Amino acid sequence: MYTKTDFVLKSQKRKTGFSLLELLAVVTIMGILVVIAVPRIATHAFTAKVQTCKQYKGDLNSALERYFFDKGVFPTKVSDLEDPDYYPAEIPRCPADNTAYQIDTNTHRVTGHDHY
Repeated sequence: MYTKTDFVLKSQKRKTGFSLLELLAVVTIMGILVVIAVPRIATHAFTAKVQTCKQYKGDLNSALERYFFDKGVFPTKVSDLEDPDYYPAEIPRCPADNTAYQIDTNTHRVTGHDHY
């Protein structure tokens, strides 16, 4: 016959851990979350690069205007802006497609890089 202490000891000896079904459920849920999240992250990464490109274009166009106000002529190439008075850092490249920025000699603005 079993005593009360025998029953307590048997229930305390139960093994703890995950069953195969619990593990499968967790892996399935994580897989669904990954399928939802990865495309969104990739899209947001490209959008961030395009927005950074627009910011660089605006900064370079401002530097072009400062160059014109100081010298009286517009620069013919972007590398002319490599001066702490006009563009204090290294001239950037487009983060979306890694191309160099060019100046349109007719409009005196940075051209291209619309990324549509």
